[in-house]
Formats: sequence, structure tokens, C-alpha cells
Amino acid sequence: MSGDENVTAEVAVELLIPGQDERIPLRSTWAYDSYDPLAVRVDFLLPLGAPERWTFARELLAKGLEAPAGTGDVILEPEADLDHVLMLLRGADGAAAVLRAEEQGLRDFLDRSYARVPSGGEQCSDALECWLGAVLENEADEADEGQG
Repeated sequence: MSGDENVTAEVAVELLIPGQDERIPLRSTWAYDSYDPLAVRVDFLLPLGAPERWTFARELLAKGLEAPAGTGDVILEPEADLDHVLMLLRGADGAAAVLRAEEQGLRDFLDRSYARVPSGGEQCSDALECWLGAVLENEADEADEGQG
């Protein structure tokens, strides 16, 4: 598939330090791929380390721009100034981080993803549908053999 099916954006993000006014600026790259139409990916570029990748539902991002959303590893909430969105990210190891992102950058990214694949128009790629069809057909064949 061509790169035209992807949407990317760099959005300014700050890592908030609990109990301090200090904020650490981070670069973040947001990506949407129509081959995985229900998800968005974000890479946070840490000052002294490898990028940290998170993947979550595009719908969660949409809801989190308007009101508090999420209950699991990713929770989004518009900040009172409405110019920023707070993101709580919880890792598998129990570590958590609170980030603050520019709302307009996220909204622009989301709008461009909806221009590529409208909400409700998400479909699995042809390759995935073929693979799933083959798996289901194989399971049906095995079930038929077991009954004979």
C-alpha cells in the first residue's frame, strides 16, 4: 500500500513531573495507517533513550479530546484551558507517566485520519480478510474430518 494511506503528525508533548512545576518537552510522532483502521500509534522520543511506542483506539483519542475517556493503560482528558489534553499512560511494569499534548495538533491529526477513513468506515484490509477466511476454512475442514 502506498504512503498515501498513512497519516502522520508531530505534536508537541510535555512530560509532567509529579509534585513539580517542571515539564520536560518531548517530540511525539502520531501515525494512522488505514491497514489498521481502528488504531493510532504514537512514538514518544525520549531525551536519552529509544522511542517509546503506544498504540490505542482512534475512538479513544476522539473521545478524549472532548471529555475524560479511557479506563485502562491510556486515559485522556481535556485540560481546563481546552488548549491541551492530558494523557495518563500506564506501563505493564506499573510505571505511569502524565503527558500534556497540544489539543489542536491532535485534533488536526485525527481530522486527517477521518478524511482517510471516516468513522464507521473502518474495514479490515484485504490481506487480513484473506488470512481470516483461510483460517476459518481450515478450521471447518478439520471439524468435518473429526466428524467422519
